[in-house]
Amino acid sequence: MMLMVTLTEGGKAEGKVKRMCAPTWSVDAYRTYLTVLFSTSIMAPGIIIGFLYTRLARTYLESQRNPPHKEKSKRSPRQKVLIMIFSIVLVFWACFLPFWIWQLVRLYSSSLQLTTQTQKCINYLVTCLTYSN
Repeated sequence: MMLMVTLTEGGKAEGKVKRMCAPTWSVDAYRTYLTVLFSTSIMAPGIIIGFLYTRLARTYLESQRNPPHKEKSKRSPRQKVLIMIFSIVLVFWACFLPFWIWQLVRLYSSSLQLTTQTQKCINYLVTCLTYSN
């Protein structure tokens, strides 16, 4: 990313020069970059996490088939562990997927007609959701 930006200087406001990092790549290159980044940083880890936690849940269920003690409770420890495993995978997807969908929709959809303020709000909300994970 650092190789694909350049420092630009804007007009003076209140005696200060405004400096910004601006991308130097084309829209198609940026689109490709974000698509590859989404695939390698969200989709692949999400699928791997889902697969591994599914295996963990199966292993746990197999180890619990013959419990050493039989207690009657509203929710057995087996159910609590499975709910926790399911929750981990669900929270991963719920926190990261909205951010990435928003990024990709903005790149691939030319018919997105939202005000700048609405786009800022959506961007802020999905970014906060991502960091909350």
